[in-house]
Amino acid sequence: MKEYLYIDSADDSSQARFKVSDTPKIDYLIKEKEFDKALIEINKTLKKDYSYDNLNLKGIILENLGEFDESVKCFDNALSLHESSEIQLNKANCLYKWAKVTFFPEADYEKALNLINCGISNIPDGEDQSEFYFLKAEILEALNELVDSHKCYLTAYKEFDKLKEFESQCDYLNNTQDTLINVVGSDFYGFTPQIGDVLTLVKDDDNEHDPDAVAVVKDGKTVGYVANNPYTLIDEVKSASNIRNQISDEQKIEILFIYLGEYVIARLLD
Repeated sequence: MKEYLYIDSADDSSQARFKVSDTPKIDYLIKEKEFDKALIEINKTLKKDYSYDNLNLKGIILENLGEFDESVKCFDNALSLHESSEIQLNKANCLYKWAKVTFFPEADYEKALNLINCGISNIPDGEDQSEFYFLKAEILEALNELVDSHKCYLTAYKEFDKLKEFESQCDYLNNTQDTLINVVGSDFYGFTPQIGDVLTLVKDDDNEHDPDAVAVVKDGKTVGYVANNPYTLIDEVKSASNIRNQISDEQKIEILFIYLGEYVIARLLD
């Protein structure tokens, strides 16, 4: 922590004392956002007093100048002299800001991801990580890593029960031997799929838009279709074209869950 000089009050009878920073000029320049001048002063100070406090202060100045690489080096040098959760947090926040500008406007997504991961690994125990995970989620979304992005969003919002449920869904999709499909178009038909719903697949031979169309039917009425467009499919499910010649007449399916907020995942029943 920064050391302070103690100055007595002019009133000797009260013996009141107040703290004055040992770098008052630098502190003033930082407060006034005169970071270039502050950098000159802290460099002078470091020649006389190469301490972790002064290195930490230089890191803060460099961060405000956008010199993130040099700022991180200062925080690392400070930490090599003194392990401090305050300096560790300063380093993490610097990496966060660096990742943010690397993400936008620089649009270097891979570098931004590496930086935010490093930032997260440097956050001291007990500190809120929400902003870090929210930025990581945005970066992953830009990289089209939608599964990991969704996990980070849930972590950022502290939706840990939903995170656990989503991870269970991912595990099922990656390991099941069931034949899975995605049901699309239910909104158009005014149908809200519910987990556990048992519905029927019917080959729609007269469909003018898709010769491989397979309708999803409930109580004799169409309530959706088996996804057959690359934009509505994920790797773990079969398309209508994949299953059309394999399903029996009146094939039954069971709705399992809504994946990533948009994919209605169902399994074919024996």
